[in-house]
Formats: sequence, structure tokens, C-alpha cells
Amino acid sequence: MAPKATTAPGAAAAGPRAIVDAPAARPAGIPRRHMDFAFDPRAVPRDWFDDDPFVTTFLDGLSLLFPEGERFFVDAVKHYRERLAHDPELLTRVAGFIGQEAMHGKEHRQLNAMIEAHGYRAVPALDAHLRWLLGAVRRLPPRFQLGATCALEHFTAIMAERLLLDPDTRHLFHPAVRGLWSWHAFEESEHKAVAYDVYRAIGAREPERMAVMIITTIIFFAELAHYHARLLAARGVLHKPWRWARGLWTMWGRPGYFRKLIVPYLAYFRPGFHPDDRDVEGLLDAWYGWLFADGGELTDALTATHYPGASSEAA
Repeated sequence: MAPKATTAPGAAAAGPRAIVDAPAARPAGIPRRHMDFAFDPRAVPRDWFDDDPFVTTFLDGLSLLFPEGERFFVDAVKHYRERLAHDPELLTRVAGFIGQEAMHGKEHRQLNAMIEAHGYRAVPALDAHLRWLLGAVRRLPPRFQLGATCALEHFTAIMAERLLLDPDTRHLFHPAVRGLWSWHAFEESEHKAVAYDVYRAIGAREPERMAVMIITTIIFFAELAHYHARLLAARGVLHKPWRWARGLWTMWGRPGYFRKLIVPYLAYFRPGFHPDDRDVEGLLDAWYGWLFADGGELTDALTATHYPGASSEAA
């Protein structure tokens, strides 16, 4: 079912941390929430972000990366589970991480089917290209794969936090897709430290961590630019830069979503960095009430919630 079309939290002058008057209690742990979003290409406009083809195709490209990317993350973390037998708490968090990432891939496949139905015939070719690329990365040492996962999880964590903090940006999503991006952002914030803690548990070194981030950043943005260009071409605006102006201003001017990510991104290069240095617990508590409490924005789309135990095998 589609999420309820409700007013985004934080829109009032009270600010993003005053999302609800009395946030519902958020249970501890990292659960696998089974969601069921429905995306009807006849009901959702092709330019579903602020009626803007530049930003929408950028987000379309990002969504196309998620299913195979999430599978890569899961495999990179699962590879080291046997070495975590001494830490049942971390194993439980790993099971939750795996479950959440699996659900993200599932729901983004639904969104990606809508993107293809909107006339973007390059989607299957882009999927095949990504599978080839990640197949090549899988031939690298597992330790590098886990480091790259940590780097990409940092990207998703800071993007997620910014979306949850920025109601002006969230309002620009069409109501039919807003719920998916809100749920994904919420859960990325919930499990943002799991891959990093596994990486640290296997003895990651600071210079290695930073070097892998540099390599991953270059590859990620090159691929995202490739996807974006292919989708802009299909949309008919690749060679019309004047059609990009409003989207570029949204991303880098006001509200400036991506401009606000620069400092959090650079924090990864600080010695001793940890994802939990940015405390989002209060933000998550407030958003839990808004999204999942009785009458919450996503209660109709939520079909089940599973909290794994230390021995859970999330798939």
C-alpha cells in the first residue's frame, strides 16, 4: 500500500527535533521491517521530485544503484560473521543490518520498475553494468570490500540524516515516493555503525580506512554521474543545461542538500572517527513516532517487524 500523504515533520518553526509532541518509545535494536510500497507509474509523475527532471533523474540513478549495492554490503559484512562469535551483541546488530538492507533492495526494485515504466529503457543495461562492476570488486580482498562498504555506508548515513533534518527537501518528494525515502533514511541512520564496527573488529587501520574511502568516492561518483547522464539523455535534457539550473540550485544553493553534506563527509578522514560521533538517537526517537506509531505515516505500508536474536540468520 502507498504511504499516507501527510504533512512532513519539522515543517513548523519548532525545528526538526520537535517533530512530534510526545514521540512514541522506540524499541532498542535494529529490526527488519517488512514494507509494502506500491508505485503506480500512471499515478506518479515522471519528474517526481519537485517536478524537476535534473534532480529526479539523479535520485532515479541513486535508486538504481541500491538493490545490487545493498546485496554487496550484506555479502561484505556476512563474510566476517564467524570472526564475531565472541561478540553476540555485534552479531545481533549484524543480523538486523542484513535484514534491513535486504528490505531496502526489495523496495527499491519496486521503485526501479516504476522508473523503467516511465520510459527509461536503459535500466536493464545499467543493472547489468553494475553487476559486472561489483563482480570485479568482489575479486578484491574481502577486507577491501568491507572498507568500501563502510565508506558507502557513511555516504548513506549522512544523506539520511540530512533528509530527516531537512523538511524543506522532504516536501519536494511526491507523496507516493516520499515514504520509501523516509523509511530508507530512518533505517540507514539506525544501522549506520554496524559495518564500521565489524571493520574495526577485524583490525582495520586508519590509513587503510581513509585510502579506501578516497578510492570508493571516486568510483561511486563516477558511476552515479554515468547513471545520471544516461537518464538525462533518455529524459531529453542532457544537452539542455538550462534545464538543470533549478535542480542544481536545489542541490547546492537552497535548500542546498548536497552542500550541507561536505563537512559531514570530510569527518570520515578524522583520526579516531566513528559513525556514532554524530548522535542521531533523539532524531530517530522523534521520527519513529512520526513514521511507525499508531496513525504514523508508514503504518499502512508496514506489514511486519522482526527483531533478530544473536543467532538470527537474516536473509
